[in-house]
Amino acid sequence: MHTTKRVLLAFGAAGIVASSLTTGRLGHAIWLLTAIVCASPLLVRVWRDRGTVAAPWRLVVLGFAVRLASDVVWCVEDLRHDGAVPFPSWNDIGYLASYGLLLAGLVRAAGGRARTALLDASIIAAGLALVDWMLLVHPYLHHADPGGPGATALALLYPMCDLVLFATGVRVLFADARYSPANRLVLLGVGLLLAGNFIFFAHAATGTTRSVDLLDNALWLLSYLVLGLAGLQRGLPVTGSQEPAGDGQAMSRARIVTFAAAAVIGPFMFVLQRTFTDGDGDHLMVPATVSATLSLLLVLRLGGLARVAQRRSAELDLHAGELARRGRDLAEALVEREALEHQLRHGALHDPTTGLANRALLTQRMEWALTRNDDQGRHALILLDLDRFTDVNDAHGHGFGDEVLVAVTDRLRGVAAPADTLARLGGDEFALFVEDVDPLRAQHLAEHLRAELKAPLVIGARTVHLTASLALVHLTPNAAPRDAVADADLALRAAKRAGRDRVTVYRPELRTARETFTRISAGLRHAVDRGELAVHYQPVVELPSARIVAVEALLRWTPPTGPVPPLDFIPVAEETGMIVPIGAWVLEQACRDAKGWHDRHGTSLTVNVSVRQLAEPGFADQVLRTLARTGLPAAALVLEITESVFVGVADDAAPLLAALDGLRAHGIRVAIDDFGTGYSSLSYLTQLPVDILKIDRSFVPTAEAVGEDHAFTRAVLQLGTSRQLPAIAEGIETQEQAQLLHDLGCRLAQGYHFARPGPVAQVDAAFLRLNPALTP
Repeated sequence: MHTTKRVLLAFGAAGIVASSLTTGRLGHAIWLLTAIVCASPLLVRVWRDRGTVAAPWRLVVLGFAVRLASDVVWCVEDLRHDGAVPFPSWNDIGYLASYGLLLAGLVRAAGGRARTALLDASIIAAGLALVDWMLLVHPYLHHADPGGPGATALALLYPMCDLVLFATGVRVLFADARYSPANRLVLLGVGLLLAGNFIFFAHAATGTTRSVDLLDNALWLLSYLVLGLAGLQRGLPVTGSQEPAGDGQAMSRARIVTFAAAAVIGPFMFVLQRTFTDGDGDHLMVPATVSATLSLLLVLRLGGLARVAQRRSAELDLHAGELARRGRDLAEALVEREALEHQLRHGALHDPTTGLANRALLTQRMEWALTRNDDQGRHALILLDLDRFTDVNDAHGHGFGDEVLVAVTDRLRGVAAPADTLARLGGDEFALFVEDVDPLRAQHLAEHLRAELKAPLVIGARTVHLTASLALVHLTPNAAPRDAVADADLALRAAKRAGRDRVTVYRPELRTARETFTRISAGLRHAVDRGELAVHYQPVVELPSARIVAVEALLRWTPPTGPVPPLDFIPVAEETGMIVPIGAWVLEQACRDAKGWHDRHGTSLTVNVSVRQLAEPGFADQVLRTLARTGLPAAALVLEITESVFVGVADDAAPLLAALDGLRAHGIRVAIDDFGTGYSSLSYLTQLPVDILKIDRSFVPTAEAVGEDHAFTRAVLQLGTSRQLPAIAEGIETQEQAQLLHDLGCRLAQGYHFARPGPVAQVDAAFLRLNPALTP
C-alpha cells in the first residue's frame, strides 16, 4: 500500500479512537481535526483537477465539503451552549444544503438512462421506509419532545432526506456497476455518512445511551477517511462510467439478494416491534416467518426465472442480430470486394499521384505492341526526367512537389496522343510509349515535350521554371521491353552528363560506354589497396628562364590489363564518389613527395580537387591534417579547381566557397584550371576565392596564329594582372609558344616542351636539368 494511504489510515484510526475516549473541547477538537485531515486529500485534489473531474462527482464532493463546514459550526455551537445546541438553528441550513448537493450529484451520476435501476432503487427505498418509520419516525412522534410543528417537520425531514439519498445511491450502483475505485469509495463514504445519520436520529428519537453517540461519530469520521482514500486513488479525476447499462442489465446475484432482504424486512420489523414493545409477539412469529420465507423464496424463484429469461432472450437476440448482421456484412463485403478489386486493379497499374500508367502497365502495353504480327511496325520509347526537381521539394516541400508533378502530367497529356501510353515510373521520371511512329516524328515529339516543359508552371501563387532531360529509343518488333527501358536509361544518363535540358537518342556506343564504366568502377574500388595507383608530377616553370617553381600532381592508374587514361577513369571515380578516398590518398602522397622539393628549391605543389571532394563534410580539416602530418607548409599548397564546379552548383555553392575561404585563411592558395572555357568566366572570377589563373591550352597562341588569337590571350593575361592574379599557361609544346607567351606578359607555363609528367625520379632529373644552380 502506498505510504500516504498507510499514514492516512493510521491517522484516521487514531483520531476515531481518540475522539471516542475524550469529551468536551478536546473531544470536539480531535474530532474536527480528524475529519478535516481525512477529507483533505479528496477536497484538495478535486479542487486542483476541477477541470477534468466529472460534474456529478464535483457536486458530491462539494456536498461533503459543505457538510464538513456545518460540522465545524455545530461543534463551535455545541461548545458555546455547553452541549445544548438549539434546534432548529441556522446551521441546519448548511446540513440541508449538503443534502441537496449530494442528492443533485448522485442524480446526475445515475442519469435518466435506466428505468429498471430506478424501479429497483424504489423497491429498496420502500423496504427501508418501513425501517425508518418503525425505528425513527414513530418513536420520535411518541417519545421525543418535538418543540413545535417547525422543529417536528425539520426533524422528520432529515431521515426522509437520508432515505432519498440512500435510494439514489443504490440507483447509481444499479444503473452501472463499472465505476472506478475512486467512485466506489465516494459512494461508500455516502453510505457511511447515512449510517451515522441513522444512528444519530435513532438516538434522538429514543434517547438511547452514550455508546450510540460514540458509534455515529465514529461512522461520520470513517466516512471522511474513506473520502480521503478516494482522493489518493490513481483513478482520479473520477469520470463516471463509460457506457450506461440500460434497462436490460442482467439480474445479478447481488441484486437478487438485495431484493430478498427488502422482501423479508417488513415481516421481520413487524415481529420485532410486537416482541419488544408489547411483549406479545410469540403467536405472530410463525405466520410472519412463513410469510417472510415465502416472500424470500418467491423473490429467489422470480430472480432465477428472470435470469433464465434474460439469458434466453439475449441468446435469441444475439442469434437474430447475428443473422441480420451477417446478411448485412455479406452484402457489404460483396460491394466492398468489388470496389476493392477495381481499386486494386487500377492501383496496381496506375500511379496514385498523377493517375498515369505505372511501370507495370507500360511494360504490358509495350509487350503487346512489340509482339504483334506486324513486321513493319516501328515504335518509340521516350524517357523523361525533370532536371534538379529535388530543389523544388527542398524549397517548397513534397506536397507542393506533388502539385508540380500533376501540372507536368497535364502538360505531357497535352502533347501525347490518346493512343500513346504516358506513364510515371517513379519520382520525377516519366515515359511515353508511341506505337507505329517513324524516327523523325518521334524526334520531333521528344523536342516538343522538352519545349513544353520549359514554359513556366504557375501553381497557386508560385511560378516554377523547369527543364527536362529526355532519352529517345527507337524500337523494332520483338524487342524486349526491359532492354528498351535499360537502353533509355543509358541515353538519359548521357543527356544528364551532357548538361541536361536536351534530347539524347540511344546509340549502341552508350551501352559499350556503360559496360566500360562498370568495368572501370569495379577495378577502381580496389586500386589503392592493390598499389595500382601512382602520382606523377609535371613541372611548372618560370619564363623565360624555365626554372621550376611548382609541380602539378597528376593521378595515374595501371591495373594488370595495362594503363587506363585519366580521361577514362577520373569521370568514373567522380560519378561513383570513389574520387573522395582516392583524392585523399593523392593529397597525402603528393604532399610527402613535394616536401623535399619545397625544402630544396622552394617549389609549391598543385593538386586537383573535384566538386565531390569539396562538398564532403570535413574536407578542409582533412587537408589541414594532411599538411600537419607531412610537414608541407600551407603556403606551398595550391588546390586546383575548374570553374565548371561552381557553374554546375551555382545555387549550392555557398558551402564550397566557405570551405575554400577557410583553407585560404591558413595560407593555402586556389587556382582555376582551364580558365576561359566556361560561358561566364569573367562573372565568376569576381565571385570566386581565386589566387591563380591557369589558361587553357586552347587559348595558347602558336607562331601561325593570327593577331585576334594573340589579342584574346593578351586580354586574359591583362585581366589576371589587373586582379593581381598570376597566370599559368598550359600545353606549351614548342619554344616559339614559350617565347610568344613571354612577349605577351605571361611569366609561368607548363607543358611537354619543358617536361612531361613523370614519377618522382623523373622530376628529380628535371630539377637537375632546369634548376642546376639550386640543386645540392
